[in-house]
Amino acid sequence: MLGKGNSQNGQELLDLNEKGVSIPKKEEKKKPASSETFTHVLLIFLACVLLGLFLKIFIFNKNIEKNKTFQKFKTADDMNRNVGDIIVRYVNQHPKARIGLVSGSTPQGLYKYLINKYERGEVSFKDVKFYSIDGYCGLKKEDKNSYYHALNEGFLSKIDAQEQNFFLIKEEGNTILDFLKNAEDYNELLKKNPIDLQILSFGENGHIGFNEPYSDFDSLTQVVKLSEEKRREKLPAFGSFDNTPEYAITQGIKNILQSKEVIVIAKGKEKAKAINELVNGFFSKGSPLTALKNHNGKVSVYTDEAAGSLVKEFQKKF
Repeated sequence: MLGKGNSQNGQELLDLNEKGVSIPKKEEKKKPASSETFTHVLLIFLACVLLGLFLKIFIFNKNIEKNKTFQKFKTADDMNRNVGDIIVRYVNQHPKARIGLVSGSTPQGLYKYLINKYERGEVSFKDVKFYSIDGYCGLKKEDKNSYYHALNEGFLSKIDAQEQNFFLIKEEGNTILDFLKNAEDYNELLKKNPIDLQILSFGENGHIGFNEPYSDFDSLTQVVKLSEEKRREKLPAFGSFDNTPEYAITQGIKNILQSKEVIVIAKGKEKAKAINELVNGFFSKGSPLTALKNHNGKVSVYTDEAAGSLVKEFQKKF
């Protein structure tokens, strides 16, 4: 008799019980088809999620790169003409735009070019609303050292801009509470009326407005206590240290990043290091200008040859 598990004619026999009756072999249990389908669907879903995430990051980074450009010109006059023509086209296409202005020596040539374009009838600013970056605290509009006076005398009064469309930071006040109220009011104004196009210049160390290196990059319009060094730097304009303002008011970095588009202008070799840090360097609180790397809109950087001397290319996306 063949025993259990033996084979005859090469065929495996069925198992026998104690009485010699064959017992059918149990079939191995198969996984339900629905379980396998679920696993496959889950894997496909996860693959799609990962692919979508990759594409989103890739496209986002690609768009950010496309929206940040650098261009270098031979001279400051060349820069002012080209940037001026860009602004003229922008205003003609957006006659009711909100435009942010900056004071100082850097934009003076640009403003003169825009005044010339207005006088030749090539552009009108009568419906444009104008904003500012900063100012000293405690100065009246007519004070020759106020930023309101500088922007009005250097640009706004020379074109057809309407005074009711001037939304420059208020510098007047007698106490710190007055200055803080001015900052609070300006934040509310910008919240309701975000700037469409911000014209921007900066200091040698990359400071924007009165946002010095290592300022809080999440700050909004604020009152800043000027250092003794900064006050002595400004002393010649005010005649004495005692007459030099102790406080300034400035848009915060966060305000500037909320503008829809930014045009940065720079001239002179003193600005070369800050420009190179923006274009070729990394985001760093040591240079407030590099905060523009995190801007979600369009950033265009224009320099003369000296300010762009550390950037090898004459045109570059970054």
